[in-house]
Amino acid sequence: MWLVAVCAALAATLLFGVARAISPHYHDDSLWANTLASLGGTIKPGDFGYVFLPAGDEVLAGRSPYSDPDLFEGPPQAPYAYPPVLAYAVTPLAALPEEVANTFVPGVLFTLILIAATVGGLYLLGVRDWRCYPVALLAPVTLEAFEYGAIGPILLLLVAVAWRFRDRAEGAGLAAGGTVVAKLFLWPLLVWLAVTGRIRAAIYAVGTAVGLAFVSWLALGFEDIADYPRLLRKLVDVEAENSYSAFAIFRTIGIPEFPSRLLVLAAGGVLLGLAWRAARGAPAEAGAEREHDRRSLTFALAAALVLTPILWLHYLVFLFVPIALARPRLSALWFAPLALTVFEALDWYRGWPAGDAEALGSVAVLTAVVFAACVGLPSASGRQRNAAPAGAVRPDRASSL
Repeated sequence: MWLVAVCAALAATLLFGVARAISPHYHDDSLWANTLASLGGTIKPGDFGYVFLPAGDEVLAGRSPYSDPDLFEGPPQAPYAYPPVLAYAVTPLAALPEEVANTFVPGVLFTLILIAATVGGLYLLGVRDWRCYPVALLAPVTLEAFEYGAIGPILLLLVAVAWRFRDRAEGAGLAAGGTVVAKLFLWPLLVWLAVTGRIRAAIYAVGTAVGLAFVSWLALGFEDIADYPRLLRKLVDVEAENSYSAFAIFRTIGIPEFPSRLLVLAAGGVLLGLAWRAARGAPAEAGAEREHDRRSLTFALAAALVLTPILWLHYLVFLFVPIALARPRLSALWFAPLALTVFEALDWYRGWPAGDAEALGSVAVLTAVVFAACVGLPSASGRQRNAAPAGAVRPDRASSL
């Protein structure tokens, strides 16, 4: 274990040193340049530096991290709108000095945590082909998470933990509950646990999410809890139509607001129904149950991305969950998210699409293709054995227990 820790520390130091040396030579506003700057500590990552870390500072000072919803008018503003638990989670980084030798120390450490979370998540999903890791780390959706200091890679890790320990109610429930309390739009994970017959894990997940939310609000003395729903509504009102959400797509093609919301709900309901159907198949041979679990999780994640009222491109780091489960060795599917690099060159990749049809359409098609391919691809039996859930009883050993 100590050897792993030493290697990780050396890798982190090397990454920081290389980024610090290279980033001053790039002055363009590109994903690559901004990611290097975040890792090298020469800029503040947008989400982390201006949203999460100030929220951590506020709770350390005994104050509420929430601002008046009426003050939020849209970019470049970004209010803290997560449950308090995330603000408390970043307090160790908030307690550090912000700048040492012209380096934004908390941002460097958080970027390294995001990189480690991505690597750890892919490993828990069963990826053993080293070539997959640089492909995933260099994908635009992943780079954007590093650039902004978004928590998507950490949530990817938690989803991977829920998958890896899916047959251990406590492990899967704690991971899924932690995921949902950090990003509510991932609640279809609870549906996945339920439809695959893991009712105890689903109950643990609900209890974990509710418990974490309650304790964190309690620590604040429930200050601003009455205004919190209004803050979320204001955020949706300002950002929903300007993001990459399914709702934004329907509005862009001219569908009125209310029918657009109904279509989103219908599409999400269909995907959740498919998650239930995928989980219902009777295992006919060893490994078939894993296939049902995998396809069901793929549909559940697709439902989460469709149903969320706000969707930014770094949310699509979750594409690597179905990709890793369908093809844990390098294949053409791994390169699909890299197509967004081409979209960036064509100016179709935008942080704030604001109803741009080309940006919305290109991302929607790519996402749909990836999910459809992952659902349609069977996994080889060898891959199934490598990614068996922790704690599960192998069929060839069942008779001896």
